Amino acid sequence: MIAKSFYRHLWFRLIGSETDFALSNRIFHSICLIAVIALVYNVPLNFFVGLPVIAEASLASLLVIGSSYYLSRFKRRYSAALYIFCITGTLLFTANYFLNEGIYGPTDLFFVLMIIIMIAVVPVKQYWFWVSTNIGTVFTLHYLQYAHPGWVPHTYHKPSDQFIDISSAYVTVVAVALSSFYLIRRSYEQERRSAEHREAMMNVLNKEKDKLFSIISHDLRAPLTNIYEYLGLLAESEISADEKANIEIELYQSTGATLDMLNNVLSWSKSQMNGISISLLPLNVYEVLAPQLLLFLNIAKTKHITVEISIDPTMYVMGNGDALQLVVRNLVNNAIKFTADHGNISITGKKVDGTCQIIVKDSGVGKPVSLSPDIFNLNAVSTYGTNNEKGVGLGLVLCKEFIEAQAGTIAFECHTGSGTSFFITMPALPVTTNDVTGIPEKRY
Repeated sequence: MIAKSFYRHLWFRLIGSETDFALSNRIFHSICLIAVIALVYNVPLNFFVGLPVIAEASLASLLVIGSSYYLSRFKRRYSAALYIFCITGTLLFTANYFLNEGIYGPTDLFFVLMIIIMIAVVPVKQYWFWVSTNIGTVFTLHYLQYAHPGWVPHTYHKPSDQFIDISSAYVTVVAVALSSFYLIRRSYEQERRSAEHREAMMNVLNKEKDKLFSIISHDLRAPLTNIYEYLGLLAESEISADEKANIEIELYQSTGATLDMLNNVLSWSKSQMNGISISLLPLNVYEVLAPQLLLFLNIAKTKHITVEISIDPTMYVMGNGDALQLVVRNLVNNAIKFTADHGNISITGKKVDGTCQIIVKDSGVGKPVSLSPDIFNLNAVSTYGTNNEKGVGLGLVLCKEFIEAQAGTIAFECHTGSGTSFFITMPALPVTTNDVTGIPEKRY
């Protein structure tokens, strides 16, 4: 198996890579190599069967084909090599016709081989020239032998010599033909698979484009319209202090939701245009996440939600602070959105079997929840929270992309009664500080 892989690799190095050479060039190189191998065998064979002149002609063909291969493969002068190959090949086979029994020898097979090679390697606009030249040459040679039989002498000393010569020529022609068609078929299959992959990617991109346009045209427009209306109400002097306070709360929530939405859209757009490229550094998970988590307390208080934070301060990961904050921010924001008033949310960070595990758990809306794995895909349908908070379906997509970019995984679990837990798992690093004690736990 190793030997087969080695020879296969060697062969494709000899004919050139797909990135450096077109299919026609690689077919030409393959044909030249096979022809060289066949002629290396054919030269001594003709000496053995008593055809020294044919052996010399085969040696000349070997030199011409080898030079054509070198000129195309290593000097990148494909057109010149092709002209030399076609012209010299036609002349040599013409000479071989008169030296090797004419129509009773193997030369007609070689002319068929020349047509196969031309069809496989010459530019389409040159097809008719080379094919008509080949056909015209063969019919002319047949006519000359018919009209002047003495011009084509008998060169085989015994019937077995003729049998061996024609049989070896047939094997050579079949080998070159099979090689040409194999490369053509292989290239076709690769192009077909590549086209199918590109089509699938285009379908995904079109869906993502439609989703993004939906976000821009509707999901961002709606909250901005609400903010505009709230500001209009605040400008009115007739509203009471209580009404004004309620509007300010609504305005604060709507502005925060819109900002989160916009940040997600920008982060996702950047990741799609430039790819996710983030630098990874040793991070203390508690130090990175604690300031971010405290920002959600005011939002949670408006729904009278209790938030519990328990993160091991000795937990380190190789990650990116901004990316990790974005992930946890989205998960906690979703937890608040889908937790009913007077519910509870817990954010836990602990070490589990050499990994860092962050769990965001919510008590839900008071009834069983069923989520599909598609929630991590852009085509997932976004839903409304308990206070009609609107999402854009990008948050969990970003969570998955950014966690995987940090060599981590993300999963979820729906509880039987109500609520959902999201699990982030990342490889843990050894503790790099000794001045931490205990696990802080806070309840808000």
